[in-house]
Amino acid sequence: MGDSKSTFIDFFDVIIIGAGISGIDVAYRLQTQVPEYTYTILEARDALGGTWDLFRYPGIRSDSDLHTFGFPWRPWPERNSIASGSAIIKYVKESAAQYGIDNHVQFHKKLTAANWSSDQQLWQLTVDADGEKEIYHSKFLIMGSGYYDYHNARSTVIPGLENFKGTVVHPQFWPEDLDFTDKKMVIIGSGATAVTLLPSLAKKASLVTMLQRSPSYIASRPTSDVIESFFRNWLPKRVASFLNRWKNIFQGILIFQWCTIYPKSARAVIKKATIKELPPTIPHNPHFEPTYDPWRQRFCVCPNGDFFAALRSGKGNVVTDTIKTMTSDRIVLSSGEELEADIIVTATGLKVLIAGGALLSVNNEVVRPCNKYIWNGTM
Repeated sequence: MGDSKSTFIDFFDVIIIGAGISGIDVAYRLQTQVPEYTYTILEARDALGGTWDLFRYPGIRSDSDLHTFGFPWRPWPERNSIASGSAIIKYVKESAAQYGIDNHVQFHKKLTAANWSSDQQLWQLTVDADGEKEIYHSKFLIMGSGYYDYHNARSTVIPGLENFKGTVVHPQFWPEDLDFTDKKMVIIGSGATAVTLLPSLAKKASLVTMLQRSPSYIASRPTSDVIESFFRNWLPKRVASFLNRWKNIFQGILIFQWCTIYPKSARAVIKKATIKELPPTIPHNPHFEPTYDPWRQRFCVCPNGDFFAALRSGKGNVVTDTIKTMTSDRIVLSSGEELEADIIVTATGLKVLIAGGALLSVNNEVVRPCNKYIWNGTM
């Protein structure tokens, strides 16, 4: 934080923390629904976009369609509804600029503490501004800071990792200069990040293996379907966007309800579709046979079947096993099989961090969010 000197900043009716897609959406709502309110957005980093600016690993993309994930007040303009990270950043920045929201963003302003005073009916925020301490006050505080730690990834114990002499990378901190051309790569993990990485890495690497302890459901999805194209080609742009948004919302609801009410039927249909996509060298069981019913845990999507295409090309592979240990250049599995690797990607997940790690308090008494909420039935 630097020295104890504090700078007091002017009062705002609303202070938004984070200039990602949530923070920008809140700002638009304020401007249009309560235009008399003053507001500012405090962003700890140096750019708009949040998650989509932070992650730089190859192939970074959404796993939700942008018709529903995007802003209703500025419909997604592209044909591909499953969009790349760079396209989403461009969309967020253009949306903020179009409505003057970017003029309200203050960069390099990290919230470190927030205290609500019942007597004053105000929030007092302590902010780190490049090492200088600043104090803000507001009637309302809205957190758009995401749910995970930007600085520390979720760590997991990987037996013998210290023996490995190759390169180890976590997707959250992907080196810009990493050259994986003709390299043998192993991705540890089977979530959305791993499913995104494999087809992208396989374009340059000699072999990319996704090593998983247990399988996930993975389904192909077109980036733009026939109905979406029909709406775009024959209806006014805003009407087409509105219909595509609600078509996808209802489609998602119906699929979720079908999977949860008729899980055996859903399993059978998903299995049939998956087997059709797989090469003969990779069996469905055990690699694509989860122990849980569809949507009881995460359901991964690959646009236009790119994940399965990488497997069919022979440059992608899936192994279901646990790690016994590692040597200088390979992973030794519990089954005795060994995976040779030049680069290991630890796609082991994110570390949850509420409110960006800021200390929250009410009347100077610390409030721990984990003691105030019970998460029931969440994945």
